[in-house]
Amino acid sequence: MSGLFLIAHSVRGEAAFDVATKMECPHCTGRDLNDAHACFDCDSLGYWWIIPTSGHRAFPYDIVEITNLRDLSGNGILDMLETMPSAWPNHYKVNAAPKLDITSLFKANRPHIARRL
Repeated sequence: MSGLFLIAHSVRGEAAFDVATKMECPHCTGRDLNDAHACFDCDSLGYWWIIPTSGHRAFPYDIVEITNLRDLSGNGILDMLETMPSAWPNHYKVNAAPKLDITSLFKANRPHIARRL
């Protein structure tokens, strides 16, 4: 859909840089993007941000087109990470690990098989 961008986004709760590209939103195909309720998934932008090396969807806080990187001076690029709110959507969905009691696997009620002698 377009070129490459340097994005600041959240990865496992930490601010990080990544290279991303725009991908046409599959839910918006054929819809009127001017409709306020056209697409919840992409906020009616018509595209998603995708990390091309992993294929994961990203939620950028700040964006710079790769061709414009030469225009940044000083620490401007680092300011993208420092100003990101801590509650920004995460690149990876991190859920709590499920609790598993391995001893329950050994206490299974197995049928008694009578042995012949």
